[in-house]
Amino acid sequence: MYYSQQDLDNITKQFKNAVIILLAILLGFLVISIIVANLATNRAGMITMVVGVCGAIFFWGMYVSPVYAYYKFIRDLITGRSREIQALVKDVSDHPVYKDNKLYYYEIIIEEDEIERVLLLDDQKDWPRLNINKMYNFEIHENYVKNFQQIS
Repeated sequence: MYYSQQDLDNITKQFKNAVIILLAILLGFLVISIIVANLATNRAGMITMVVGVCGAIFFWGMYVSPVYAYYKFIRDLITGRSREIQALVKDVSDHPVYKDNKLYYYEIIIEEDEIERVLLLDDQKDWPRLNINKMYNFEIHENYVKNFQQIS
């Protein structure tokens, strides 16, 4: 199994740390802006607070939001319902693609019962190499691969 409870625990810890840093940025700039407003002018305090809020928004967008998206992804894989399929691997993308406006995945084109479909493989994990034109047993959640084994 490529995903475990430890993966979920690790990403949960990382997300909590990111939220703590975000709150520290906001609280720090709030305190600094109040001090600046009392010592200098209200305008200088307001500018300091605007800079802090902009920094917090930047930190949210660049760090917290991707960590949160990956946390939700791992949580769904660990706790969600999965199923197994047997399919022929037709192609595997060379480079990860940005999917669902959240994370990067490798696309695997498979043929199951003469129907082609795309499965997504997490690029954050180290996966064994998939062989083209070989049958695999895939454990999937929606269209995300949780595990796979070569059959033939």
